Amino acid sequence: MAMRRMLPGLLCLAFLCGCQSTALTAAKLYIQQNESQKAEEQLHQALQTEPLNPEAHFLLGRLYADQGKYPEMAAAFGRSLELSPKFAPQIQELRQHYWAREYNEGVRQAATQPAQFTGALAAFQRATVIDSTRLESWRNLAYVYYQLDSLDTTIRTYHHILNLAPGDTSTLYSIGVLCLKQGRAREAVPALAEFNRLKPGNVEGLVNLGVAHVELGELAEAEQLYLQAAAADPKDHRPQYNLGNLYFTQKNYPAALAAYQQAVALAPGDLDSRYNLAVAYLALEQVDNAFPLLQQLAEQDANNAAVWRELGRIHAIKGRVEESKQAYARADSLGN
Repeated sequence: MAMRRMLPGLLCLAFLCGCQSTALTAAKLYIQQNESQKAEEQLHQALQTEPLNPEAHFLLGRLYADQGKYPEMAAAFGRSLELSPKFAPQIQELRQHYWAREYNEGVRQAATQPAQFTGALAAFQRATVIDSTRLESWRNLAYVYYQLDSLDTTIRTYHHILNLAPGDTSTLYSIGVLCLKQGRAREAVPALAEFNRLKPGNVEGLVNLGVAHVELGELAEAEQLYLQAAAADPKDHRPQYNLGNLYFTQKNYPAALAAYQQAVALAPGDLDSRYNLAVAYLALEQVDNAFPLLQQLAEQDANNAAVWRELGRIHAIKGRVEESKQAYARADSLGN
C-alpha cells in the first residue's frame, strides 16, 4: 500500500495561521478560572518553547500585576513591548490602573492625621515601579523622603526627576536648597545657577545662590547676586538683609548698617533684620540707636537670649549694673 505523501509547507501554514502552544492555551483558561498559580506555570512552560511570544510575556505581566509583583510585572511588560507593540494599549491601561491605586494610597496615607509617611513611602515606591515615567509619584516620593529626614535620598530622588525632566525649575531649586541645608554648597551652585538661568530675576534663586557662594568664601560673587536680587524686586527685604550680613562679616559696618536699615524699612516686622540692625549700631558704637530696638525686641521676642545679652552689654556700658545683671541672668536662663 502506498504511503500517503505529506503536503509540503503544512507546518509553516499552521504557524502563520496563529496556532499557539498548548501551554499558552491552558494558561488562558486558567486565567479565566482565576487559577493564577497554574496559569503562571503554564506561561513559563509556553515561554520555554516560545520565548519570543509577546502575548505570553504580556499575560505573565498581568498575573504579576494582580499579585502585586510590580518589578516582575514591569519586566514582563517591557519584554512584551520589545517584541511587539500589539499589547501596548492593554499594558498602558493596566499600568494606569495599578499606578493610580498605589499613588492614591500614598496620597491618602500622607494626608492622614497624623501622617503615615512610612506607608506613603512604600506606596509611592510601588507607583514608581509600575510606571517609572510619571513625575507625580517621584515628586511625592521625594517629599516623603524629606519628611522622614532622608535628605541624601531626597536629593538623589530629585536628581532622578531631573533626568526625566531636564530643566525642571522646581527640581533644580529643590536640589540647590537641600544641598545648602546639608552644607553641600559646591553641589548647590550648579543647580541654583541653572535655575537662575531659566528663571532670571527670581529673588529666591538669586539669594540662595548668593548664600552658596558665601559658604564657599566667594564673597564678591555673592555680593553681585544679592545686588541683582535687590534690583529684581526693590520691595523685597531679603536681598538687603543678606547684603547686611555679607558686609558685617567683612567688618564693613557702615555698609552693613545701611543694608539693615533698608531691610527694616521694607519689612518692619522682621525680627532678624531689626536685631541685626541693633548689632550694627553697636558695632559702630551708636549705643543710643541700638537700645530702643533691643528694648522692643525684648518685648516681642522675649525668649531670644541674644537680645538680652546685648541689653546687658548696653546697661553695663551705661553703668546700670543691676539692670545689666538682670539682663545677663535672663539670657543665661534661656540658654540659647
